[in-house]
Amino acid sequence: MLDRFNPIPVFRGSWKGLADGRYGRLRPDWLARAVLGLPPAALLIFMLCSDADLKAPVPILTAVSLLAGGMLSAFTHLSTLRLKITEWLDDPEAEQDRFLTEREMMDESAAHLLAGAVACALDAALLVLGLNLSSDEKGALTGVWAALAGAGSAYVLLLFVMSVPRMYAAYVAINDVSTKLSGFAR
Repeated sequence: MLDRFNPIPVFRGSWKGLADGRYGRLRPDWLARAVLGLPPAALLIFMLCSDADLKAPVPILTAVSLLAGGMLSAFTHLSTLRLKITEWLDDPEAEQDRFLTEREMMDESAAHLLAGAVACALDAALLVLGLNLSSDEKGALTGVWAALAGAGSAYVLLLFVMSVPRMYAAYVAINDVSTKLSGFAR
């Protein structure tokens, strides 16, 4: 019954999406996983050890909230494109392997976007709670709340930055974008 409130499958899907499928079977892409996980962890440790504050947490809250909306909006467009590919492949004359890589890129991007949206909501909650429980007289977020919000914001940013190139790659491949206009062609 409470499975509806469980975000773990979303994050698990995002984590599984950080894989390299060039070898016939998916292998974990440890470099991508490190780039996604280590900077937020390092920022958390740095902020805790240096007792750093977030001097202006309200603009971060605004940015995180806007990013959550943008990620959910991008997900709706991505899921529509994914449905279109599914319909193409249901056609008996369709080549079944034609869009396999592109579907996987879209599935990965969808998981990243939804994980990012959930992370935005959690980060916004941390920022609001921290502002109410641990802010100084100037409105700066302090202590553990600042470190958690900083690390959460870094994670959200990295998820977003990682999702955009994957969505673009899927778009370029699915729509057969000319090499004159494709950012992947040199």
